[in-house]
Amino acid sequence: MKEIVIYLSPYDLLRPRTNQVSDVRFAEGFSQNGIETHIIAPFVFRKDNISKQDLPAIYGLQADINVHYLNTNYTSDINGYKAIIKITFLAYKYLKKLLKKPEFQNSTIYIISRSAVILQPFLLLKKRIANKSQKIITTYWAHDFKSNLLYKRTYLKSDHLLATNSSIAEDIQTLIKPSKRNVSITLNPITKKQLISPITKSEARNKIDGLSKEQKLIVYTGKLGIEYDLEIKHILDAAKAIPYAKFLLTGGKPEALLYWKNYCNELNIQNVIFTGYVHDYSQIIYYQKAADILLSYYTKQGHNTKHNLPNKLCEYMVTGNPIITPNYPATRDLLNSNNCFFAEPENSLSLIKTIKDVMENEEKARLIGKQAYKDVQDITFGKVTNRIFNKLKYSI
Repeated sequence: MKEIVIYLSPYDLLRPRTNQVSDVRFAEGFSQNGIETHIIAPFVFRKDNISKQDLPAIYGLQADINVHYLNTNYTSDINGYKAIIKITFLAYKYLKKLLKKPEFQNSTIYIISRSAVILQPFLLLKKRIANKSQKIITTYWAHDFKSNLLYKRTYLKSDHLLATNSSIAEDIQTLIKPSKRNVSITLNPITKKQLISPITKSEARNKIDGLSKEQKLIVYTGKLGIEYDLEIKHILDAAKAIPYAKFLLTGGKPEALLYWKNYCNELNIQNVIFTGYVHDYSQIIYYQKAADILLSYYTKQGHNTKHNLPNKLCEYMVTGNPIITPNYPATRDLLNSNNCFFAEPENSLSLIKTIKDVMENEEKARLIGKQAYKDVQDITFGKVTNRIFNKLKYSI
C-alpha cells in the first residue's frame, strides 16, 4: 500500500513564528524520507502574510510538501476555544473530501497533529473517514502534558504517541499506565540546512545594524510580549548590570516594542537592541550566530517548566555559541553541564553572575559551545522523522 503522511496544524503558516516553523519543518522531515506528505492548516486573511509561493524559501525547506489551506474567514490571530473548534470542523470536512480522491486510494494514511482538539474527530470517527482500500493511523504529538478527560482520551485512542521530551512522556505513561503505551521522544529538531550552514559569526554580525564587531553580544530570540514580562525583566536587569555588553532581543509586536523601549528609558538601560518581529524566519540564524552568548531564560510565568521544551534550544546548539538557561526538567534530554551554562531560575543576580562568568572564561565557553554543536548532530527533522516513521510503520 502507498504511504501518506497528513499533518494537521492549528497554526496559520503564512505568518511564520516558532510553532508554525516547527510544524512545517516536522512535516517536511517525512518528505525528506521519501514519504508523500501533506500539511493542512488554517488560512488567516492578514495584510502582512508572506506569499504562499515564498513559504518554502522562508521556512528553509529542502523537500516538497503539499500545503492545504482551510478558509477560516479570520483576519487576526486564532485564539480561543470557538476558533479551534471551527478549525477542527473545517479540517475534518476537508480531509474527508481529500481522502476520496483517486490518489489517496489503496493507502495507509498517517494523520499526525500536535492539537488534541483537532485530532478528536479522527480518533472517534476513523471508520467513517476511510474506505475499504485505506488504513488510518493516528498520532498525537505532545508538546505539553495535560491530564483532563480530552487529553486522556487522546493518549488512549491515538495509535501512536510522540512527545518533545521525556518529562512529558513519563507523565503520559503514568496517567495511562494500564495501557503500557510507549511514547517516542522527538525533541524540537533543526533542519539539515541549519546544521551545515556556512554562515560565520563575522558575516552574521555584518547583518546587524548598530553593532561593533568587538562588542560582546548577548542574544535572546523568542517572544517579546507584555503579559508575561518576568523573563524579559530578568534579561533587562542583566543588561543594566553589564553596560559594556550589547543585548539583542528579537520578536515583539509594535505595542510590545513601545512598552519595552519605554521601560528601558525609565531605567536608563541604553545597551539593548530590539529588532521587532522578524517576518523572514530564515534570518533568525544571523542573530543567533552573531552572539557571544545565547539566552533561554524563561520562567514559570506563562510556562510549564516541567514540560515545555523551547523550540530555540536546538537552534541555539547548532550555532556552537554558549547557552545560558535554567536547569528545568523539560530540557534535560538536551542540556547538561557539559554543553551549556546553568543559571538559577527566576534570579537576576544569578543570571548576571553567569553571563559575567561566561564572558570571563572564553576558552571554557568555546568548549561548551563546541560540545553543544556536537550533541545536536543527530537531532535533525529528517533523522528524527525517519526514526519515528519506522516505529509507526512496523509496530501496527
